[in-house]
Parts: sequence; structure tokens; C-alpha cells
Amino acid sequence: MEVADRDDVVMDLSSAESVERVKNSVLSIKEGTEYRLKIKFCIQHDVVSGLKYLHVVKRKGIRVDRVEEMLGSYGPAPEPYEKKFAMEEAPSGMLARGLYDVRSKFVDDDGQTHLEWDWSFKISKDWKSTGGDDE
Repeated sequence: MEVADRDDVVMDLSSAESVERVKNSVLSIKEGTEYRLKIKFCIQHDVVSGLKYLHVVKRKGIRVDRVEEMLGSYGPAPEPYEKKFAMEEAPSGMLARGLYDVRSKFVDDDGQTHLEWDWSFKISKDWKSTGGDDE
């Protein structure tokens, strides 16, 4: 995740252990902040046709957002590919603050899921908050 005037927030998904670490951690986002998702990925063996990134965001079990972003078709390459998404703004206000659960995945035209993982983020009044929903 890219945010102006801050270091990028990075999720390492290169191994099963790193995916588990992402699942067990919470990313913090300051309310009202403009941010952009950026992904770097490698294609190692065969051409991947029609690769898409999908994620569903839930809050307290209720779906609040769904993203489907077409990435394109890619062949094997020694260097990673990079895709930047459009800028978005984190919701703000007392009702928006709290914990959100996300399920993300990469799927191709054939319906093959290349990677699927769960992660969480928390919207807070500031970047350092660690408290509950009403922060």
C-alpha cells in the first residue's frame, strides 16, 4: 500500500509462513487517508492469461466492499511485474473506525486460483492507534 509521505506497507506473500504472518497481523490505516494498492508478482513457468485480483472486505461479517481488478496476461520473466491501482480514500468518521477482514486472491481466465489469503486492517483516528472500534 502506497501512502504519500509514509513508507510503503508491504505484505510478503512469498511463502506459506509469510502468508500465515499476514493473516495474523493487522494493518493500520488512518481515516480519510488517500492510498493506492500496488502489487509485485512473478510469473515463473507458463503464460497466465487474464489474471485478476479480487478482494472482499467485511466488517463484523457483513460485506462492505468488493474489488475486482483486471491485471492482464503475463509470460514468465526473471523480473517481477508491478501493477498500481487507482488512488482510493479510506473512510472516515466514528462509524468507519474499526476492524475489517479481507479475503484476497489472484484468479486467471481458466478459473484457477493462483494465491488466496486472508488479512485484516483497522481504520483509526491516527496512524499509531491500537485500541478498539471506537477509537
